[in-house]
Amino acid sequence: MYLDEQKLLLCGIDHGFSTMKTAHFVFENGVKELGGEASLLTNTMFFNERYFKVGEGRLPLKDTKVEDGDYFLLTLAAIAREMDYHGLSDTEVCIAAGLPFTRFGQEKAEFKEYLPSGDSEFQYNGKDYHINCSDVFLYPQCYAAVADRLGKLPAELLIVDIGSKTVDIIHTRKHIPVESDCITIPSALIQCMANINNVVYRKTNRTLTEEQIQQVMMYGNAPYSDKMVQIVREELAVFAKGIEAALKEHGFDTEMTPVVYVGGGAGMMKRFGSVTGRNIMHIEDVKANAFGYEYLAYQQLKRKWL
Repeated sequence: MYLDEQKLLLCGIDHGFSTMKTAHFVFENGVKELGGEASLLTNTMFFNERYFKVGEGRLPLKDTKVEDGDYFLLTLAAIAREMDYHGLSDTEVCIAAGLPFTRFGQEKAEFKEYLPSGDSEFQYNGKDYHINCSDVFLYPQCYAAVADRLGKLPAELLIVDIGSKTVDIIHTRKHIPVESDCITIPSALIQCMANINNVVYRKTNRTLTEEQIQQVMMYGNAPYSDKMVQIVREELAVFAKGIEAALKEHGFDTEMTPVVYVGGGAGMMKRFGSVTGRNIMHIEDVKANAFGYEYLAYQQLKRKWL
């Protein structure tokens, strides 16, 4: 969001292991350095005298987001897209981002140090940008996805964020996370899609792209072989049951405790989950965490300005 009185762009960014999300954009997280100037300006970044393609394809899974410069460049790209949306080319920026709840304390300082600070100049999609990053706010992902509507949700709640690499589960009582009950499962949609492709290959001698599998996740169907679509649907149902089983294994009764699914897997759970009812909710907007980061940072900034 752009705060006119402060001349400040408050930019919420969800640094996914598959896609990057801001309040207005979702784009792939691929980064590749080019040997020279690109033929096409689309998704091309010029930074520190080097050319990169930023926002095409998916990065291989990383252990952390700070092990190289990829997510730094992706952060600049995310800021540029939001600046373009607001008609800006030179502005002060405040970054609002997130980390897994169970790793928040361990990773917060290093991630804050990693993200842009001070002045940066770069080109993206053929446009020149100058930013001054004055601050970085970090929040627990998953919780952020419901932060702006938490008061309207049940006081006791399971928030289940199914992302590309992890499944984050936050248990709240009286709208406050119970830290000892919060867990991160290190296997999610990327592994799910790899498993589906193994089954598809074994049964049909063919493979699908992640995008083709995601079509079934999002819409329940896809414009390719009915046989392969059916295999994908069956395997997504298996994955959904595995998520529900994991909740039970960690002591949560989904028949009794309200659950809200968020993240990229929310729509998949809506279409293929076996536990249904009015206590099962889904926030399908994959930008929900990015919105939440902005919301939480804005509340924090307002207290600072009072």
